[in-house]
Amino acid sequence: MSTTQVLGETPYASPGQPHASLTGRIDALPASFGLWSFITLLSLGGFFELYDLFQTGYISAGLLAEGIFHTGQAGIFGIADQAAFASATFMGLFIGASLLAPLADKLGRRLTFMVALAWYGLFSLLMATQSSAEGVIFFRFLVGIGLGIELVTIDTYLSEWVPTHLRNKAFAFAFFIQFLSVPAVALMSWMLVPTTLFGLSGWRWVIIFGALFSLAIWFIPQKATGVSPLAGKQRAA
Repeated sequence: MSTTQVLGETPYASPGQPHASLTGRIDALPASFGLWSFITLLSLGGFFELYDLFQTGYISAGLLAEGIFHTGQAGIFGIADQAAFASATFMGLFIGASLLAPLADKLGRRLTFMVALAWYGLFSLLMATQSSAEGVIFFRFLVGIGLGIELVTIDTYLSEWVPTHLRNKAFAFAFFIQFLSVPAVALMSWMLVPTTLFGLSGWRWVIIFGALFSLAIWFIPQKATGVSPLAGKQRAA
């Protein structure tokens, strides 16, 4: 089976050598601009995934202030809407991570990564347009499914497509980028949630900014990934 190498580089092991398997050819790859571009792309996807996840606690104050969320038994399920909002997030995460993420083995890592990114980006935008607790919580559940798929796919993608000798550095770099989202969403919420901008409540802007930037990853040229669109599927096989 033929494979596409990173940025067209010739692997060190030829087809007649012991390490001619796909795994051996990947492990033989040196650090390169294309490979680190690929790692950076996945890290950015993880950044916006965690940005979306950690906004759960920060935007609730804005939803309460606007009268969309209610406390105590006044909530739609007889509990505080903030609690239902958080529960919907993690229920979606559970379904996405445990039931749907394995589909990446059949569809391919890259396709799953990009579709999950678009999934939670689009549903986040729809959530930002809601004016009822029911609508916000429902779309948050759908967002959670995409986040769960992405959570598993990114780590699997990194472990499979980064050479063994670079794997520790790649994961350290990826987690560093991803967890920068925590202070980022906190700062955005601190600045925006108490305000109204262009007629929209600040909590909506916190969601919109994260969703738009996550969708922007779709427009990064495919060459920047360093791996062909079929690579994830070939590796899974």
